[in-house]
Order: sequence, then structure tokens, then C-alpha cells
Amino acid sequence: MKRILNQLIQLQELDFALAEGRAATTKMPLAQLEQAIAQTLQSLPEDVATRYQRLQKRHPLAVVPILHGTCPPCGIALPIALINQVHAAETLHTCPHCGRYLYYPEAVARQPRKKLDPDQPAPAGIARFSAAVLMVPELQARSREAAIEELAETLAKHGFVDNAQALTEQALRREAIISTAVEHGLAFPHAREVEGGGLTFAVGLSRSGLNFEAPDGKPTKIIFLIAIPTPAAAFYLRLLAGLVKTFSTSDARKSLLDCDSPEAMWKILTKLTRATVA
Repeated sequence: MKRILNQLIQLQELDFALAEGRAATTKMPLAQLEQAIAQTLQSLPEDVATRYQRLQKRHPLAVVPILHGTCPPCGIALPIALINQVHAAETLHTCPHCGRYLYYPEAVARQPRKKLDPDQPAPAGIARFSAAVLMVPELQARSREAAIEELAETLAKHGFVDNAQALTEQALRREAIISTAVEHGLAFPHAREVEGGGLTFAVGLSRSGLNFEAPDGKPTKIIFLIAIPTPAAAFYLRLLAGLVKTFSTSDARKSLLDCDSPEAMWKILTKLTRATVA
């Protein structure tokens, strides 16, 4: 039964990869993804495949991790007995409230709760999702894996996640399905099982470029590592589309790559995304 559950999780990742490709309007191999989705559906028991497709028509996520004893999308607290059964993975289980398939994640990055200052205005635009301290003007990494790890450690260092290793592992599992790189030297590695908090990203620059297996075959120079709480999975697609649009011009990419400090990067990113990230 664990094999079927893993197939469901992979199927959902393929569906999201397809949605990401469409949102980013890139040259990602969408036909290849569609074929992989069809093959995975055919490999599932008919009743499971049918339920998955029915759930997906109603919800952005049809398969969700148990986080902090709850089903994240609907927020219902799950009975301890059900949590233990999901952990055992001897049969498939669903949320008694929303009907989504449940699974128990082995390791999850968490975002600590931040105290809001009532005297400060709520952040707007790109400031809702990142900060100057999360800008890395020169990555030390020389590989895709090392770049993701370095950015995860940046998020952890500044208190945006509590487990850099878990975030790295989650992002690399996503990369193993299909690369998150798009054209023009951009990549958007991400983890969608983050517990708590809000959608957050760090940005790293590699002027020599890294091999992210981009669809145009070119090195990746601008990397966004995005931590996505499960309830924000659908909203992530809007952010992705906005960021891709922002850096669709060579002038925009050059202005960011020319930055030599986190503060300069943040200033440029804020300016460039003013009209593309609400």
C-alpha cells in the first residue's frame, strides 16, 4: 500500500509541475509531463485513480501530509488513532472532513510563529514573501544540490524555517521528478510540505551559472528557493508567474546579477516586482 501512496504523491507532484510550466509559460517539456501523468494514473487501482481525479477537480491538493496533527488544507484536528494508521501506511486513509488522501511525512521543515507588531503596517508586494537578509549575492555552491542547501541554510539562519536539512531534502525530492529551472537562467526549487507560517523565499546568484538541467540547456544564474506551506500551494503558482514575468527581460536579469550586496539585491527586486507581484 505504501507503493500506491508514493505513486499518488508523485502523481500530484507531476500535476503541479505541469501547472508550474503553464503558469511560467516556459519551454518545460509539458507533453512529457502529460504523458507521465497519464502513465501514473493508469498504474494506480481504478478506484484510487478515480477518487484522486475527483478530488483534484475540487481542491488544488488531493494528497496532503499530516502536519501538527491536522489536515493542513481544512485545518481539522485528526484523531490519534487515524494518525497512527496513516503513519503505519498499511492502507490508504483520507481526511474525515475533506476526503483528501493523507500521508505522514518523515521530516518536515517548520516556520516559527512570528509576533506581529500592531504599530507596523502590514508588508506589501514582495515584502510579504522575503527580506533583504534572504538575498545571497554570490553563492558559494558549485552544484544544484549545494545551491539548494546553501539557500535553505540562509532561511534557517534568519529564523524563517527551523530545519534546513528537511527543507533541502524536500526540495531535492521535487527536483528529482523534473527540474524547476526555466529559460533565461532562472530556477525555482521549492518545498511544498512546510508547516506553519507563510510562503517565503530566498534568492541566490551564481554569475558563472549552475547546471539545473534547464529546458534551454543554459546555466542557471538566479535561484529562488521557496518554502511553501501546504495551504499556500495554489497561491505559489501566482507568485511563480509574477517572478517569471519580472525576469523575462535581459535588462531585469542583468540588474539583479549586477548587485554585490543583499541590500542592493533587495532594492532591485522590490523595484522590479512592484507591478508583477501583488
